[in-house]
Amino acid sequence: MIKKYIDINNWKRKEHYEFFSKYDEPFWGVVSEIDCTEAYEKSKENVFSFFLYYLHKSILALNEIEEFKYRIRDGKIIVFDKINVATTIGRPDETFGYSFIEYEKDFNKFLILANNEILRINNSTGLSLTENSKRLDVIHYSSLPWTKFTGLSHARDFKNLDSIPKVVFGKFMIVNGRKIMNVSLNAHHGLADGIHAAKFFELFQKLMNE
Repeated sequence: MIKKYIDINNWKRKEHYEFFSKYDEPFWGVVSEIDCTEAYEKSKENVFSFFLYYLHKSILALNEIEEFKYRIRDGKIIVFDKINVATTIGRPDETFGYSFIEYEKDFNKFLILANNEILRINNSTGLSLTENSKRLDVIHYSSLPWTKFTGLSHARDFKNLDSIPKVVFGKFMIVNGRKIMNVSLNAHHGLADGIHAAKFFELFQKLMNE
């Protein structure tokens, strides 16, 4: 649901938005490290998916930062009251499908929705696109649990306007006895800057440590 529209003419980011919106590629990205030791141990102790656990923690963090709820539609800036999860789900045959998981603050409720989507993807073929695939009130997620990365780029269709942030999780590595996972974040520079990324990573880490 749309929470409000931004009055661009009286917005503190007016010049930033107009400046970067003229770029062929207005997205910028950063990769940071997340210590997932406690989160991994908790997921194993409680026998639930580590991936779904950190996915939920990340969407909790992003929903706390307004700039990641901004989207561009028809030349206007809209702010959603909440943002949901649109993540790739891998299949045993090494293909993947696109899923949509409604935001739930409660992890157990989120887990039910997520497992239902995983079941749907595994019982389908191709990209598994639905009407939800067109939604703007999402974060585009993916996971590369097979490899550590220090940089990452995304497939982009420059003919169509894109303002949806993108998060990718890498493989966790053991560093000095701790489980460290690299996470990338990409966002439209007219809507969010480095300070907002820093807020996300700080809050994400705090939630992962709980």
